[in-house]
Amino acid sequence: MTPDSAPRLVAHLVDRTTGGVPVAVRSYIRTSPPAYRHVIVSPPVAGRPAPVWAGVDAAHAAWDTSTPLRALRDLRGILRRGRFDVVHAHSSFPGAYARMLRSARTTRVVYTPHCFAFTRTDVSFLHRAVYRAVERTLAGRTTVLAACGPGERDEAWGVGIPAHRVVVVPNLPSVSDVDARSPRAPRDGVLRLGMLGRWSPQKDPACFIDRVANVRRALADVDVQATWIGDGSAAPGIRVTGWVGIDRVRRELEELDVYLHTAAWEGFPIAILDADAAGLPILARRIRALPDLPAALSLDEGAAALVAAVRERRFAAWSLENRRGWRAYLGPRDARSQGEALARAWG
Repeated sequence: MTPDSAPRLVAHLVDRTTGGVPVAVRSYIRTSPPAYRHVIVSPPVAGRPAPVWAGVDAAHAAWDTSTPLRALRDLRGILRRGRFDVVHAHSSFPGAYARMLRSARTTRVVYTPHCFAFTRTDVSFLHRAVYRAVERTLAGRTTVLAACGPGERDEAWGVGIPAHRVVVVPNLPSVSDVDARSPRAPRDGVLRLGMLGRWSPQKDPACFIDRVANVRRALADVDVQATWIGDGSAAPGIRVTGWVGIDRVRRELEELDVYLHTAAWEGFPIAILDADAAGLPILARRIRALPDLPAALSLDEGAAALVAAVRERRFAAWSLENRRGWRAYLGPRDARSQGEALARAWG
């Protein structure tokens, strides 16, 4: 193999081993063009790569992220030894570290926020202002901003990254598509609602509880059951599964009739893609990650249509129309489209 044809080496900086970010990174590696090899730079668990990386075709470098100072110091050594062609930083802190340490102009620094920190609603206005100022300051040190969705692309433009340096790398579902599922009426007179994610301020379980209560009040003669798929606290009237593996996630989704996405902020929610892959109608909260979401697909306007469809026994028709709407909104999301976008980002 000649030097010109040698694989290019990508370092993936990942400072967390749970949640949607590692899931997205696994997908990037799986769909990446064959011209690239990968090293996952991430905190170890008991001295070994975290379980989330099992089966991923990549080398590993242990990264001490216990404090920001240690994270910077350790990462500096890793990057100096690695001779990487691309450093792809995933989420806010790795994105800041990689751009602060950037020196060699031959190394592409690619940054995917997986949700900009300044879009959080669980911190003060001052914190959000600081996060935005940091992004503006480091914008010029970003070779490419690899946005995970159109909302994140728009936010990148807003902090000063020019359009020609922004590439949308579409997230993919973490579960495979089910066999063609026909729209169906709720079984046994039960309407099953659900949400997928960690029980955390980002996913806003209080909003989920409130929306379920609204549907129950509107459908007083219907048994409305609700499931939170993921880690969580006990909540009256909500079944919380606790953490479950991907096979169980798929089974839990397939048992639902409607998926409600109540997150307060996102990059682009893989959970919605998983629900779509499971063949579910979806109602989602209007957030910046979902720009121009059609009214019929939103929690605000769509919930009334859902209630009417159940009352009038035309749930299957409503479900089919909802599914068509989401397919049009989500657009092409497959291995090929993601791989082509990554090739543009990594250049």
